[in-house]
Amino acid sequence: MKKKQSSVKKNLFARFSNNFLKSKKYKRLIKLIKDYKLREFTSNKLNKFKDSFSLVDKIRKAKIQKAANKKIKKNFYDFSLLEKIKNSESYIYLTKKISDLKIIDVNLKSRINRKNDKFTQKIGVLFYVDHKLIIASLDINLRNQIKINSLTEIPIPGNVIGDSLVEDTNELANIALDSINLLDLSTSPLLVILSSSYFTIHSFASSDLKQISLNDNKVQSKSPFLSANTIVDFCKYSNDNSLNSDEYVRTVYANKELINSWTNTLEIIDLPIIGLVPASPHIFDAISNNLKEELSILIDIESNVTNLLIGTHSAKLTSHKLPFGSSLYISNDSKKSLNNYFERVINSINLLLEESDYSLPNNIYVMGHGLDELTVNNSLLPDKFKNISSLNLADYNYSPEKMEIHELVSKSIESNIDSLSSVLRLCV
Repeated sequence: MKKKQSSVKKNLFARFSNNFLKSKKYKRLIKLIKDYKLREFTSNKLNKFKDSFSLVDKIRKAKIQKAANKKIKKNFYDFSLLEKIKNSESYIYLTKKISDLKIIDVNLKSRINRKNDKFTQKIGVLFYVDHKLIIASLDINLRNQIKINSLTEIPIPGNVIGDSLVEDTNELANIALDSINLLDLSTSPLLVILSSSYFTIHSFASSDLKQISLNDNKVQSKSPFLSANTIVDFCKYSNDNSLNSDEYVRTVYANKELINSWTNTLEIIDLPIIGLVPASPHIFDAISNNLKEELSILIDIESNVTNLLIGTHSAKLTSHKLPFGSSLYISNDSKKSLNNYFERVINSINLLLEESDYSLPNNIYVMGHGLDELTVNNSLLPDKFKNISSLNLADYNYSPEKMEIHELVSKSIESNIDSLSSVLRLCV
């Protein structure tokens, strides 16, 4: 799509250039510059004019010298020379005359930068967590700017999706298709995002594995499922770009029956699929890549479980499931509930870090549906904890009051909106 956009812009500028060279404005510009050269100056003004162009020549030579020497310092230029030229009478006179010609059509910029629907893709997102399915219609353009057009949040009973897999694929497909048709997504590709609690992540040093497959004993030992019911995704990472850096293999484990039940559902829906992904690993990678701290920590809060991701910059990553979520701490005193929850989380993190050589990072990042439940009154998070929204991982527009369709069963889904927008931005 980027090549197409570039071609369109080149054609637009080509047409502008050809038309401009034939125009009266161009001829007037050439005449203005010629007349300007012949204009009589006093000897003092002429000297100033010559001095200015002498300064331009000095700057030009300085730039050539910088290009030849890559080690030159950034503050090499004396930018005061540019200011002297800009403030000279000759420069001001010429630029004013050229400006008065109004060479460029004021509407040209708007024609170049106007929204072009040809380069905007409508995408549907299915986000499932805590027995609730969010189906959203989003537009994403070449600049990765996202506009959320409409969405529905649907409660899913346990007989349709159980604790470990889709129990009734036909019913789930019917529910999804109703919303897909309602949101006009029947020809759009889908991105499916599943609860982080469905997945377990572990990292191995490459040298520790005999083979990168589920047949390796060490790989099998970290799976929370029986070998026959395990599906695993592998990805190699390196700590840095040096030749001597350690290579790690990240393994993402999932229940094979769970994945099959979702793929069976998607076959019934029968739309192009961008991917079926867990909610948190992409966001963790974005955090560790952006901040480049020695250690990064991400918490994905759900109603009944807290998913904790701890790892180093794009290499070692391990997930942990803490046996409590937001529902255990909801009370009338929201501030007290919030503090109690995060106090327990920080204690759990400290216990896990006791087994390693790492200390707590400057900030611990938080996402998830449970965060909306704990911060219903816009309560501030305790020290060290920050919402992933503070990182601006995705440039998105979410204006419920302007949507024709915005149906919720939760009081707030702000955190989920930030999560699904960030995952979409990182996946496409």
